[in-house]
Amino acid sequence: MKVLVTGVSGFIGSRLSDRLEAAGHRVLPVSRKVGAGYDWSAASLAWGVRDADAVIHLAGENLFGKRWSAAQKELLRSSRTEPTKQLSALVAERKPVCFISASAVGYYGPNAEDHLHEGSPQGNDFLAGICADWESATSAASNAGVRTAVVRTGVVLGMGGGALSKMLPPFKLGIGGPLGSGKQWVSWIHIDDLISLFLFILANPKASGVFNGTSPQPVTMKEFAKALGRVLHRPAFFPVPAPMLRLALGEVADILLSGQYVEPRHAMEAGFQFQFADIDKALTDIAGWK
Repeated sequence: MKVLVTGVSGFIGSRLSDRLEAAGHRVLPVSRKVGAGYDWSAASLAWGVRDADAVIHLAGENLFGKRWSAAQKELLRSSRTEPTKQLSALVAERKPVCFISASAVGYYGPNAEDHLHEGSPQGNDFLAGICADWESATSAASNAGVRTAVVRTGVVLGMGGGALSKMLPPFKLGIGGPLGSGKQWVSWIHIDDLISLFLFILANPKASGVFNGTSPQPVTMKEFAKALGRVLHRPAFFPVPAPMLRLALGEVADILLSGQYVEPRHAMEAGFQFQFADIDKALTDIAGWK
């Protein structure tokens, strides 16, 4: 199968491309880099969708890339909604086998109490609004009858990027610990499981709608810090106070301090099997300790 993939140079996209090729698929990359297979110009993107049997859309501005000024907030929103609308319209016209778009568990907003699932209501903060607009931008494809799926990713764990790359340095120095109170839930997923979920949706002709890309076993931030300390054989009792984190990161720190307990009900009901449901097993695999 020829699969058009956006965000191919990113933390998730690069690994997804490798796994697709290992499975015998041909990746058609969309990138702003010179020499890429397809770029974001209207003509090039149209040719890419015409050439593809399926489309997986991962591109979007990094939430943690810069402090959230008014201009950066608009970029975070537009970098997700506009390309998704563009691709969705082309998919509606070309009608490939399926269209899979990324989203995030930020859709549910901060929630310290409920166990959230794909049918839970949208939150009312800034990130929830972005995710809702992002997902709505896929409507042209689904309305045209193309099998369409949205993957709401949680905290993706893997080497070379994501949240873990920010947390490892202090832990390796022996000064790691939980962020904020440590009581907030962390809905995480091993990157290999996330990539497997994308491949599962791609291969399953009945897979459509919203899928939470999270482990079935969320942990508290305190439990996460302890698990990371165990794997690295380092202490994990130096908490980062919430005011310090907000001073360092600005408004985006609230994502790390609020937390959510998100369950991947749709994936499990569809028969998807997690290889790394346990946080200790996941972190041991990632850090390379046996």
